[in-house]
Amino acid sequence: MVSAKGSLLASAAALYGELFMSSDTTRYTLFGADFSYYSGKIRSYLLHKRLPFIERRANAWIYLALLPRRVKAAVVPVVLTPQGEWLQDSSVIIDELEQRSPECPVVPVTPVQRFASYLFELWGDEFLLPLAMHTRWNRAEHLPWYAKEAGQVLLPGWPAVMQRWMGGKIASGMRAHVQTLGFGLDMAPVLTRFGEIQLDGLNAHFAQHKFLLGNRPCLGDYGLIGPLYAHIGRDPLSRRDLIDPRPHLKAWIARMFDPHSSLGGEFLADDQIPSTLLPALRSIFDELLPFLQGCADAVRRLPQLPADTQQAPRFLEPLSYPMAGATHQRAAASYPVWMAQRLLAVFAAMPAAEQQQVRAWLSSVGGEGVLQLDLPKVKRVGLAAAYIG
Repeated sequence: MVSAKGSLLASAAALYGELFMSSDTTRYTLFGADFSYYSGKIRSYLLHKRLPFIERRANAWIYLALLPRRVKAAVVPVVLTPQGEWLQDSSVIIDELEQRSPECPVVPVTPVQRFASYLFELWGDEFLLPLAMHTRWNRAEHLPWYAKEAGQVLLPGWPAVMQRWMGGKIASGMRAHVQTLGFGLDMAPVLTRFGEIQLDGLNAHFAQHKFLLGNRPCLGDYGLIGPLYAHIGRDPLSRRDLIDPRPHLKAWIARMFDPHSSLGGEFLADDQIPSTLLPALRSIFDELLPFLQGCADAVRRLPQLPADTQQAPRFLEPLSYPMAGATHQRAAASYPVWMAQRLLAVFAAMPAAEQQQVRAWLSSVGGEGVLQLDLPKVKRVGLAAAYIG
């Protein structure tokens, strides 16, 4: 058995090595954790892009000392490039690596599928977050399981009692966001109904298609795999109750970590968006858009900051918006405004003819409101966005 003193010395040695490590000049390094919402997104992306990488579990020293030093925040995932650059934020990581490795792109070249892939990434990244938190933290049986798993990652080799203590501290910190992220027990009925509708819809879609837009994953698939793997697909009771009864959704989750499943795959011909995605699109147009506009309005009520600011509030005033035929409540957030700004920038960069094709598709599915979002100009600052104009 490893003593606490021996574990401490070993961890300190590991910290010293990590703090002064040089990048692997032939591979990317992914710092992440299996239970992390966005780590699975980047792991899946690297696998399907067939980019050489190694993964380092973010133990306490990496999480609390190395990453704040390198990216100014204790967050995962983070990618260290072969050139020694530290990349933070899953969307930024994908955008950057797509520029460096443009072969087999995850963003379709045709305009409607390109725009839709960004829509689905935004939906998965931001709008499914309360559902994922609900499925994990509103089941008391998950707390000891999470404390044990998180503790083993954060304090490898330490005594089990210390691991459980550390994991419990992390769990307490997450549960402190119950109102901010909108997963209190008062929100449980609407989140449960929302989950049933959307997981059933995705299960029906994946019964006919390997991925969202055909036979290889697009950016939207990577947005969805975050919540559907780390929380809903891995947490024991959520997996049993929500994923196992939906075999096609379960098979898609497995495919997202099997790079062989997309070998030679192409996106659907003729810029098609399958009709099986209509339940998800209804959520995007009828539920996500009011949330985004509410966040944008809350950001606009903040003081304007200089363009070079390095600070921004992450969570803002309480916000209500439609969900599953009822009302969901959580705090408005600044970061989704940056994601929406990024989406509209994709549209703005299209030639006029392609813009017209996107407009026609949105009109055909009742999504005209996407292009009517009234957004303040923001700058991404870590996990938040600053109002700069």
